[in-house]
Amino acid sequence: MTDLKTIVEKRLEELNLSPIEAATRAGLERTFLRDIIVGRKKSVRADKMGELAKALRLDPGALARNEMVPVDIVGQPARPTPNATFPPRWQAFPADVRIPLRGHIAAGANGRFILNGQDIAHVFCPPGLEGVEGAYAVQIEGTSGEPRFYHGETAWVNPHTKVRQGDDVIVQVLGEGDDDEVSSYLKRFVSRSGDVLRLYQYNPGKGEEHELEFPADKVFSVHKVVFHAML
Repeated sequence: MTDLKTIVEKRLEELNLSPIEAATRAGLERTFLRDIIVGRKKSVRADKMGELAKALRLDPGALARNEMVPVDIVGQPARPTPNATFPPRWQAFPADVRIPLRGHIAAGANGRFILNGQDIAHVFCPPGLEGVEGAYAVQIEGTSGEPRFYHGETAWVNPHTKVRQGDDVIVQVLGEGDDDEVSSYLKRFVSRSGDVLRLYQYNPGKGEEHELEFPADKVFSVHKVVFHAML
């Protein structure tokens, strides 16, 4: 048996989810899991235990006893194991499998862009993303990613792969107000703690720094880029 805070932190790490993303998916208040992690919420009411278990994909009865028993989401098949290792060049890309290319508007400071929630096209699916639920691609604008990424390239994302130091990631960060839009960044992952997310940009603009920091409670998602190319 362990305490609730430890369970939440460990399970979010296993699922590669931020507290905000997990809470939102389960229909909880945006700060629900974050409050547990920082100690503002020491216990959970019985009527919220089921939603917390859903957010963490744990058995609710076991969670009420402060035990971790992972389960699949009811009514949904278990996700296939993501595979970010690409095959030899001679293996053809599947011609009949395509994934959405997400639209965005013009890049801003530090390479900021906005995913507008719409699919503007569909692009081919690299073999490592076949069958991966929620896989998507984005088109790169601007020069902040050079020489790693170039304007006009496409980057493919696996939202379920564990992120490690040095990985390239798409990060979504919430604005200051409840109604503010979510800003997105394509950067190199440095580290993540309970307080701050640290990123690195390859080619900062005038007056910008290589290192970027965002408050952890504003980070909505961190998704790994597994492939990029010019279409």
